[in-house]
Amino acid sequence: MSQFFGKYRGTVANNVDPMFQGRVQVSCPAVLGDGRMSWAMPCVPYAGAGVGFFAVPPVGANVWIEFEGGDPDYPILAGCFWGVGEAPAQPALPQVKAFKTDSVALTLSDLPGVGGLKIEVNPPAVATPLSLVFDASGIEIKNAVASVKLTPASVSVNNGALEVI
Repeated sequence: MSQFFGKYRGTVANNVDPMFQGRVQVSCPAVLGDGRMSWAMPCVPYAGAGVGFFAVPPVGANVWIEFEGGDPDYPILAGCFWGVGEAPAQPALPQVKAFKTDSVALTLSDLPGVGGLKIEVNPPAVATPLSLVFDASGIEIKNAVASVKLTPASVSVNNGALEVI
């Protein structure tokens, strides 16, 4: 039997694992051939009974596939990669870290003077957009048009409709 070591490019064909292990069904033509798919076990940074990092890539995502012991019957989802223009953080800078799903975005920025933490939740996960921002100017919570802003000097509700100093 042929053995396959190293990483191979693949694509997620199905991300609903009937065994609920975070597996994805992948195509990897360089090893599996055209049209053949296999269930790949995830390789995650943290896992245990009832704990861990759980993030399943969407259908169509570009993925890196390895094979346990080089055996093509045991694929491993080693990671993902973006095509040109697909990265979730714009601009893609090393000081900005982002985790983004279809409706939720978490952005952590270490950019001097403008960095901070931003959490956004958008439809269809919620009816109206929500955001929470921690930055150099303070903390701001928004629910569509309603907002609360906390600064070192004051608390402002709905853009100054109520100001507490």
